[in-house]
Amino acid sequence: MSIGLLMVDCYFGDSLSLKDKRRILSSLTERLRKSFNIALCEIEYQQQWQRAKLAIVLINTDWRMLQQSSSRILETIERDGRVDILASAIERLR
Repeated sequence: MSIGLLMVDCYFGDSLSLKDKRRILSSLTERLRKSFNIALCEIEYQQQWQRAKLAIVLINTDWRMLQQSSSRILETIERDGRVDILASAIERLR
């Protein structure tokens, strides 16, 4: 079994307030959870209205499949249009 931690640093350029950011982030996280069956949490920048750092945990029997899922998650975030990815990294926890 492989466990991966995907860290994604996001920028919300069109967000004008914390309420805007939270609305966008809520919609995005719900879609990601339903599509990929992942655990996801905003871990930094909770009080900044244009930034968020997401921690996403994935579990799979095959590390390569986990990496492919991570790539698809990043593509989904990029396609959203309301969010720019500033940085991302995946770490193998097990």
